[in-house]
Amino acid sequence: MIETLFPYQAEGAAWLASKDHALLADEMGLGKSAQVIRACDYAGAFDILIVCPAIGRINWDREFKRFSPMDRPSTPIMTKADKPGPGVNIVSYDMLATNEKLKLALMARDWDVLVLDEAHYLKERTAKRTKACYGGNSRQPGLVHVSKQVWRLTGTPAPNNASELHTHLKSMGLTDLPYWDFVFRYCAGFESDYGYKITGHKNVEELRAMMAPKMLRRRKEQVLSDLPPITVGEVTVDRSEVELDPWFYENVVHQGGVERFLTSLKTIDQSLKSSLDVVKNNRAPRVDDVLAVLKSYSQSTSTLRRYIGLAKLPRVLDIIEAELESGEIEKIVLFAVHQQVIEQTRQRLRQFHPVTLYGKTTAHKRQWHVDKFQKDPTCRVFIGQILAAGTTISLTAASEVAFLEADWVPANNSQAIMRIHRHGQQNKCRARFFTCAGSVDEEVMKAVVYKTREITKIID
Repeated sequence: MIETLFPYQAEGAAWLASKDHALLADEMGLGKSAQVIRACDYAGAFDILIVCPAIGRINWDREFKRFSPMDRPSTPIMTKADKPGPGVNIVSYDMLATNEKLKLALMARDWDVLVLDEAHYLKERTAKRTKACYGGNSRQPGLVHVSKQVWRLTGTPAPNNASELHTHLKSMGLTDLPYWDFVFRYCAGFESDYGYKITGHKNVEELRAMMAPKMLRRRKEQVLSDLPPITVGEVTVDRSEVELDPWFYENVVHQGGVERFLTSLKTIDQSLKSSLDVVKNNRAPRVDDVLAVLKSYSQSTSTLRRYIGLAKLPRVLDIIEAELESGEIEKIVLFAVHQQVIEQTRQRLRQFHPVTLYGKTTAHKRQWHVDKFQKDPTCRVFIGQILAAGTTISLTAASEVAFLEADWVPANNSQAIMRIHRHGQQNKCRARFFTCAGSVDEEVMKAVVYKTREITKIID
């Protein structure tokens, strides 16, 4: 079923569809991808090129299925062997910059719409990916020159200073000033021993007036009346190689070797998929039927679930780390099932001073970690086991929650979400469930997320 847009999203989609060049700069969490996809429908676009960070390719593919009723073929370009196809093509900035053959193939097409996701990746005028998208000079055109409409998406158009707007504004035809003339016009600073040091902005109103015809930006507080108290969604990431930690060797691998271990996981995965297919092929499959199948497999799939949790973790943390570093998210609550997932997350995000909460965490230490997250601005990440940290406590310092792994009992996930949606919460809340592409995790998560969303509506 195609998801419905909120009123402000429908407005944004119509605005985009009317623009040959545009910068959609909505604050993170307001659904820029949904607006773009619906705008493609409004514009009657078929040949669409999405350029995004590598971690976003699979999710863009899934988003088109969620938000567009048009049956366009879709090709996420994941390897050097993949070739562009008809309809929607999704490529990473890095692949575009390093694969000359692919770039030439994309340049040989006439695109109805070019979407530049996380467009702040193109702030450096000399970078290969910027030249590939915007062109280097009149003899070196970029993708914008073979596209009828070009839409840029970013919640942080200029992460550091106004100079980083130059590449975008020049490519939109809003300024013809050379880079340094633009800097001296709109950036305050001084000459240092290492060149011109930018310290601030100037002529801000003039700059805003220049951008106004092509930029749309809404903050959460501007559209709060449109948003539900909690939005619940899913994000799909591709899997990584799993480093088999000591738990696997001590409990599983030593019994028959790595190859046998991986073969057994594949067998369990296929068996569960087959059982789910039986349910799905019924004339009127019910989510509760899917959940009943999951319950019957809960013991036999425990190792598979742990393995999948670790397989998707690097890509998930790429996303979360980038959001924290950019300031798009101030604080976040992360939930998982397995201790190995929590510990690897703690290590990866240690620069954000995370705290953890397990089942064996003492009452004193548990409260100390909760208080630290709630009161210490340097402690930006809370990582908890769902059953241990999913009830009683308040974590309202964050309005973002993400499930690195989900409990197969949807009510437990709903309770965990409510840790941020409690008395004292001043902001709208968002919950995301991260799923692993190409595994049974995708099928499982669809049912779990759907049921969690329905239960959360009741609780809320």
